[in-house]
Amino acid sequence: MMKCRILLLLSLLFFSSSLYAQSGEEYTVEGVVVDESGITLPGVNVYNRDTKVGAKTDFMGKFKLKLQGDVTLVFSYIGMKTKRVEVHPTDITNNDLQITLKEDLEMLDEIVVVGYGSQNASDMTGSVSQLKENEDITRQYTNVDEVLQGRMAGVQVTTNSGQPGGGVSVKIRGVNSLRGNNEPLYIVDGMVISSAGEDTNNAFSDGNEDQGVQNGLAGINPRDIASIEVLKDASATAIYGSRGANGVVLITTKQGAKGKTKINAYLSTEMAMISNKVDVLNSVEFAQMSNEVRLRKGFFPQYHIDNGQIYQIKDGIVDSEALVQVNWQDEIYQPGVSTTAQLSASGGTDKSKFYISGSFNDLNGIVQNSNMKTGDLRLNFQTNVTDKLKIDTRMSMFYSQGQFAQGGSKGGSSRSFTKSVVNFQPIYGQEDDVSDIGLGSPVAFLQDYEDLSNELKLFAAFNATYSISKSFKYQLRANTNYRTKERSIWYGRETQKGSQVNGALGIAGMDRTGYVIDNLLMFNKKINKKHRIDAVVGFIVDGVVTTQSNSESENFPVHNLKSRAPQLGQTIVRPYTSIQSEEFLLSGLGRFTYTYDNRYTVTATMRADGSSKFRAENQFGYFPSAAAAWHISEESFLNTSEAVSNLKLRASWGLTGNQAINPYQTMTNFGVVYYTDANNNQIIGAGPNNLGNEFLRWETTTQANVGLDFGFLQGKIYGSVDVFHKRTDDLLQAIQLPPSTGFQSYLTNRGSIENKGIDFMLETVAYAKKDWNITLGGNISVVRTNVLDLGIPEAPVYINGEQQMASYYLGNNVSSGTYFKQPSNIFMVGQQVGMFWGYKTDGVYQTAEEAANGTKVNGQTPSAGDIRFVDQNGDGNIDNDDLTIIGNPNPWFTFGFNAKVSYKNLTVSALFTGAIGQEIANGNLLIESDADQNNKNIRPDAYYNAWREGSTNATAPRLAHPDASLFTDRIIERGDYLRLSNLTVGYDVPISSRSVERLNIFFAARNLFTITNYSGYDPELTTFMGDGTIMNVDWNSFPNARSFTLGANITF
Repeated sequence: MMKCRILLLLSLLFFSSSLYAQSGEEYTVEGVVVDESGITLPGVNVYNRDTKVGAKTDFMGKFKLKLQGDVTLVFSYIGMKTKRVEVHPTDITNNDLQITLKEDLEMLDEIVVVGYGSQNASDMTGSVSQLKENEDITRQYTNVDEVLQGRMAGVQVTTNSGQPGGGVSVKIRGVNSLRGNNEPLYIVDGMVISSAGEDTNNAFSDGNEDQGVQNGLAGINPRDIASIEVLKDASATAIYGSRGANGVVLITTKQGAKGKTKINAYLSTEMAMISNKVDVLNSVEFAQMSNEVRLRKGFFPQYHIDNGQIYQIKDGIVDSEALVQVNWQDEIYQPGVSTTAQLSASGGTDKSKFYISGSFNDLNGIVQNSNMKTGDLRLNFQTNVTDKLKIDTRMSMFYSQGQFAQGGSKGGSSRSFTKSVVNFQPIYGQEDDVSDIGLGSPVAFLQDYEDLSNELKLFAAFNATYSISKSFKYQLRANTNYRTKERSIWYGRETQKGSQVNGALGIAGMDRTGYVIDNLLMFNKKINKKHRIDAVVGFIVDGVVTTQSNSESENFPVHNLKSRAPQLGQTIVRPYTSIQSEEFLLSGLGRFTYTYDNRYTVTATMRADGSSKFRAENQFGYFPSAAAAWHISEESFLNTSEAVSNLKLRASWGLTGNQAINPYQTMTNFGVVYYTDANNNQIIGAGPNNLGNEFLRWETTTQANVGLDFGFLQGKIYGSVDVFHKRTDDLLQAIQLPPSTGFQSYLTNRGSIENKGIDFMLETVAYAKKDWNITLGGNISVVRTNVLDLGIPEAPVYINGEQQMASYYLGNNVSSGTYFKQPSNIFMVGQQVGMFWGYKTDGVYQTAEEAANGTKVNGQTPSAGDIRFVDQNGDGNIDNDDLTIIGNPNPWFTFGFNAKVSYKNLTVSALFTGAIGQEIANGNLLIESDADQNNKNIRPDAYYNAWREGSTNATAPRLAHPDASLFTDRIIERGDYLRLSNLTVGYDVPISSRSVERLNIFFAARNLFTITNYSGYDPELTTFMGDGTIMNVDWNSFPNARSFTLGANITF
């Protein structure tokens, strides 16, 4: 009996201890995950094998889990062998684990998204740059183009306007065409979307252009992006045929993952302020300058200056009240506060996964009428209907309301808000209302100018993939996107334009519907572990229907309603006009990739495009490519090397095309014509808009690329270098026609240009031990774009005083106003594209004798203090025959440099960008150096260094000199710069809550400083992004902003 009781007691003790071990008290396990080199691994999946509950390691590779009982933890990471570790609650040493993961050579190959599919990174033969999801980068930006800036070799992103919604210019490996903005093709989840430069037509026939163009990429939330691939050479882009000549940007958005639903919340507040101001005369200096100019013109002085106070002189009597002194840049440019909020959820099961997000942005610029409110929603859903059928659906919506401040346009400086801030007189009377101190004042533009836009974008993509067999798959992709936008621009009577017509209103609208249907058959097979084949063939139908509308009216009896009452316009300048265009593309494609023994890879691609823009005989273009790669590091003599982890030599050749012209250019188009008869009655009819050319055909670009991918010291140092050559033939160009024809230009194929250069990228893990991790990286791109042929007769030109015969044509006029109303750039055979074309100068005439013996200017003898022009042809007279090359807008090279330092939970990252060798035509100097008008402010250099009687070394011309509006080398400035584009400090707050996976707070500064000698607002700004014939001209540009952001990101 006693034995039975003892056995029963022992059984109870054993059972209770087992029960404790299995479901006892909760305990915490912490640890770090590293690779074989001791480098910490962020993003490793750590979970309980039985419950599937777990977390991911943080940026320092650390994890923390709450467990109960005996547990098997699973550690999994892409490219690493999965590891299982037994954890026991009684084993206290397990509370601080260090887990080492080993490389899995079978899984190590990274998957890269390419055209119509994906490939192993090791099988890539083309030049592709990749940017994976990185919260440090994407969370700070509102547009995808900002994410690209400075992070990829060969990709140049230029800001067109520093205000919310402002346009950008994106170029991949330089200029590929002499028309348009050379934008790459953008594809999001298989959908072709609007380019950065696509916008409504001009609301006015002579304004709302160039800087007025708003960003067509708005609507892609950077925080929804999983990866970005930029395809640069023909091997990568030829699969897109006629659309791939300018490069391709592939954007893949996030999708859910198997496991419990994760909720992520993001909130940030940003303060933006002007980053740089233009140096002009202060109020006292302005009054002195104004008096001096009036005296030179034979008038009495206008201002009396006494002890720093300024008094106006009227009829010889000095006013008793001092004038108000103001610095308009300080007055107008004020800090703008913006807020961004986003909420997302993701999760899934074995069969289905989802990702849903919504965000709101309230963006405010550095002036009061520069703002934008946006909202977007996204739903991505994938499900395995059966073992063979997978459905992938992605939908998104974007809506925005914005107000745009006036910037540079071809309408002249009097219609530019940004120019009035710099030039308008910095004084006004005590009794004057600041809003009524003169037409064209900056306050007038703020209060009586309005540019409102409303935009809606809808995207939907449906992909169905059916596995026919283990090797064959069929994929159907059906995508559509819709965009509608209305833009209203109002000039009130307090603006120059509005005062002339008692108010002016222009309304432009755009509706764009695009669709793409892809039918793809895919093949992927491994044979005997030596042979790997990947192939795809497809048939594509692509269509776009666009409707553009315009109306323009003047003479408004009521002004306070501004753009909200178009029906009040008494004079119809342009009746409501709506024009619809359609364009279609029918394509067949194929790509074959073969890899032998992981050492040798060959790729062949072919695409045929049939475009509705060309007539039948020229409708189809054929775009082949071929490429090969040698994986040197897989050879027997190198595959055991500890120093060399990757070495791959690539070479490619191929053709791509370009059809970037408006539809119906092969025929004469008719449009609405309106005019008034002798009785002032308005007549509306139809008339020809263009002179059609039935022989138009494709632009074709032939590309060759040789590249080397490398990695050393087990991937601690890695990078790539590419040497490329591109030649574009049959350029689509507009030939200028004489006025007698009734048309301005005629579109035709003629000429050739070439691009050649080098892209280089290097990344390195500089230090990785214990709690520290330091990574450094950079990229540099050198591109030269030369004009080879223009297909037009040669004509005499003078370069450095020597006559040459050359084919050339001039770009478009910069302005239709008083200043800069001539072309700025020339395209000449044997020269780089877009060289600056103007007058060379040689200082200033210091004496009357020098001037009398000097060269006449348009038949007029110069005076002392006038600019001395260089007589290129030696005929003793300065005229159009003396125009010559005066500068080069193309940079020698562009670069980006990044650094990231992590210590425990703290991370600091920085991005530097820059360009060396470019020159800028600072057209603003034409106005800011001209003291001919005494109510306009100027630069200090133009005043203090101006020629005066007795001067012997003056560097600036006399005040009120006659040649202020001529384009000369005096306004050509070096545009070299080095910018700290981004500085971010982030901290992962230690969290003990089981419901919170991660809490990160961060502080970011953008455009923190710029080192440059450029005297304008910003050397990175370009005013005319929509006109490929006007390059690197700064004309009334809106300044860039410096911003500071404080934000938090929390994951549940």
